[in-house]
Amino acid sequence: MKNMKFILFGAIALTLSVTSCIEHEVIPAPVPTVDKYCHFQGLINGISTEFTENVSGYYCSGTKAKYILPAPAFSSAVYYSEMLSPTYPVSIRIGLGSLQWDAALSSEPSLSTFNNFHMINTTPAYSNAAASGFEVAYKDGSGLLWTSKQTSTNFQDVTLSAIKQGSDATGDYSRYVCTFNCYVYHQDPVTLALDSIRFQNAELKGFFKR
Repeated sequence: MKNMKFILFGAIALTLSVTSCIEHEVIPAPVPTVDKYCHFQGLINGISTEFTENVSGYYCSGTKAKYILPAPAFSSAVYYSEMLSPTYPVSIRIGLGSLQWDAALSSEPSLSTFNNFHMINTTPAYSNAAASGFEVAYKDGSGLLWTSKQTSTNFQDVTLSAIKQGSDATGDYSRYVCTFNCYVYHQDPVTLALDSIRFQNAELKGFFKR
């Protein structure tokens, strides 16, 4: 009987020691990611054109230009979003500016300032170099740069919608769907002749990066 008790006690002790050695799986917290999908479609001089992410190397690049002024003047930032390819010369870029902030307080606009700027600028006016509004820049198959003009007498409009903001390990983003109609222009440096290309029913999906 004593032997039975010792055997039972040993079995229980062995079970407890094995159970205590089992390591429980630690499931890491989900890492936030921002959907950076990009796509362009529209008529360029009447020709249906489409650029799709990861087709022919196309991707979206979000950049900015900052103009820092000493206090008490406010500094400004213009945000660009470009769909381009390392192997194909044609690209399309939009610019939106300008966000004003006090660079004496911080080197970058705050996240809330960045978010608010893009949420309220849904129908901006056209502006050269996107200094105070919206600009379209287009590179053709020869690498020539064509840009929209603030003073264009041709019809032009733009709407930014479906704005979704988010942050991940790579930065802070404001996603958008941009629809526009406009002409872009290129001036010959020798003859000074001004040529134009027409964009109709253009839609660019991409993002701005803080």
